[in-house]
Amino acid sequence: MMAYDWAINGRPYDPKTILPVHAGERVRLRFVNRPLMWHPMRLHGQTFALTAGGIREDTAIVLPNSNVEADFDAGNLGLWMIHCHDVYHAEVGMMTTLGYVQS
Repeated sequence: MMAYDWAINGRPYDPKTILPVHAGERVRLRFVNRPLMWHPMRLHGQTFALTAGGIREDTAIVLPNSNVEADFDAGNLGLWMIHCHDVYHAEVGMMTTLGYVQS
């Protein structure tokens, strides 16, 4: 299998790195996929609405060479993972932690 360097925001997973959000904030996630593979991107602890329409969900398929945008209203306090649901991709770096911070 060919090795890949999977990342979110250009960085592989680091448990010390938190994507900060504030309770009540509307957050837009933008998933950009350049490789020729599908990525089922999962957000734990929240549901989001795809800006292209459709039902609320917690996982979005990001097709090769495409972008997906999703909005959610931050309201479930805690630390939550965002990751590719392909376990290999997540384990080699395609995940991060979303965390609530006080204003």
